[in-house]
Amino acid sequence: MIKEIANILDRCHDITTNISPTILYNEGWMTRLLVNISIDAGIQLQGVNFGEIKKWYSEGLLSSPFLPRSRTDTLAEGYTHADMVLGDFEVDASNRGDIVIKGSDGTFGVLEAKMGSRLSAGTKNAPIYNQASRNVACIAFNTLSTNHNIFFFVVAPEQKIDEHQIRQQVDLKVMLEQISNRFDLYDKNSHVYSLKEKVLQRASTCVCSVQSYESWLEKLKTHSAYSSLVEFKNRCYVFNKISRPIPHTERNTVSIAPT
Repeated sequence: MIKEIANILDRCHDITTNISPTILYNEGWMTRLLVNISIDAGIQLQGVNFGEIKKWYSEGLLSSPFLPRSRTDTLAEGYTHADMVLGDFEVDASNRGDIVIKGSDGTFGVLEAKMGSRLSAGTKNAPIYNQASRNVACIAFNTLSTNHNIFFFVVAPEQKIDEHQIRQQVDLKVMLEQISNRFDLYDKNSHVYSLKEKVLQRASTCVCSVQSYESWLEKLKTHSAYSSLVEFKNRCYVFNKISRPIPHTERNTVSIAPT
């Protein structure tokens, strides 16, 4: 069945076939490919040394300092679905795929991937607590008792980074202020509020950055898979309406097979 699935995916660039192309050509698969090949190449991006990354996991669940403590908790939020976690951790398969930090030191971080969409503005109970701040708070909360080097970065198309003001939202000072304001919604005598200074102090050590797919690919220019990665990125851009459509006569000439 894996081969059958691969055959279906291999044809999805042609919109006359069975599934939408964006099931494959999206930010999720783009970053899975980039991370896997970057670990193989041992490259470095700002704040991330892929030569030291031991594990990655897509769509893991990160616990939050603001998890509900009762059914009537009107300020709470659920687990954060991280696009990708990287570093020293384990996945609790007996639960729901919760991420559990491994060891007392090492590396741990989150990659948030975008293609054409923006970072979400907030949560239901905290509309000014954006997606970047929420990830950083979760990273800090999950590493409160460890000495892991922590990081958070967002990857997006170069043209969307400025258009969607992503750099401004991933500014650490801005995120720390949002995290602080999130804690201030709680009663100062509550258990959640008692975590405020510890979480903020830990979050202040997080290395945060914004990467474009273009600059990331440039780091892999000497890798044997580079041309295939560029072709895959180009298809992602086309099917997510970031660049011009590929003429129908050209579609079948674009290979996604590794070089």
